[in-house]
Amino acid sequence: MSYDKHIFSSKIKPQSRYGSGDIISAIRNAISSKEYIETCVRNSTRNNIPSADMIFRRIKDVASESGSHMRSGSENLKRHTVHTGIEHISMIIDSTVELAIANNAFSNPVNVAIDDHDEPYYGMDNRYLINAPFHKFRGTDKAYRFATLESVKNGERLTLSIMKRNQLDGIDNALEVDHLIKHAIGLGININMVLMDRGYLDAGVIRTVESLKLEYIMPAKDNPKVLKYKKMETKYYNGIQFLAINDTISSGKESVKTNFVHIIYYPGRKRHDFSFYTNIDVNEDNAGKLAEIYRERWGIENGYLEKKDVKEKTHSPDMGVRYFLFYLSVLIYNMWVLLNLIRRISGYGWITLMDFIIAMGRSKFGIIMNGDG
Repeated sequence: MSYDKHIFSSKIKPQSRYGSGDIISAIRNAISSKEYIETCVRNSTRNNIPSADMIFRRIKDVASESGSHMRSGSENLKRHTVHTGIEHISMIIDSTVELAIANNAFSNPVNVAIDDHDEPYYGMDNRYLINAPFHKFRGTDKAYRFATLESVKNGERLTLSIMKRNQLDGIDNALEVDHLIKHAIGLGININMVLMDRGYLDAGVIRTVESLKLEYIMPAKDNPKVLKYKKMETKYYNGIQFLAINDTISSGKESVKTNFVHIIYYPGRKRHDFSFYTNIDVNEDNAGKLAEIYRERWGIENGYLEKKDVKEKTHSPDMGVRYFLFYLSVLIYNMWVLLNLIRRISGYGWITLMDFIIAMGRSKFGIIMNGDG
């Protein structure tokens, strides 16, 4: 199926000099050479290559800012308007997950991590941007935001769900978590445990996860109550000090019961001291295992760092262009993970992300990216 045809062709007139394959090829070459699109096009020795302005115009045609944001309410969330390009990239991302499942990547329940990710934005201010001075981005306090759900298992760290976020979408953390989890489950993922950062610590999120009959772990915020708990005496068992307390999290008028856990241990002779909330009953037998699972949540951060290597750079301030390129980076990242998964099953060695990026510039790889094979 020629996915790029669906992404661009409906917006390209028959008499146009450049087809959708030319657009994809130019973007692919820029990524593989790790250059800005504008720079790559300007330095290209090829005669038949679209200009940067044309590439951005094509992208904006299928991923324009207006109408590309999710609406409030769970029903509207299901019917949210997504422009053709991003919608079809999302479909291909889903296909990478389904191919991984077909190759027995997720035959057992997996732990997943959910997190928000902010990208700095340097264009004209608008109401959809996130005010994010805490990131200390160079030259801006504004960002555009994505939320993702990813497997944290080594060798299978696929992005399973992705959605855009903005200040006016009416989607709170609980609805975000519900959407991301249900999307992954709908693809056939059997989820064991959900790992989240402290920004998701509220009663609504906990109730949402438990309504889906899932276990969760999320860091505790160092408020006066938590600091008091952390001063309490811990139990010592098999090299691990831990404390488990039945607690309640309240958000507005809603309250839920949960377990506060404080763990101190020394893997690799390095001291780790952390506290989290979970709906799992913690005891001497599972405290060490939960401590290791807690650390797995950093896998999503590693995934973001790797996506930066395949995220195309651009000077364009258009949010639609930037949304499109972020989704494209997720697709390329998933393709890399999927390729290594298939190679592992076939008995071949691991391909590094750098080698994969270099291979993207080769003609045979263009067949994959252009969707012609």
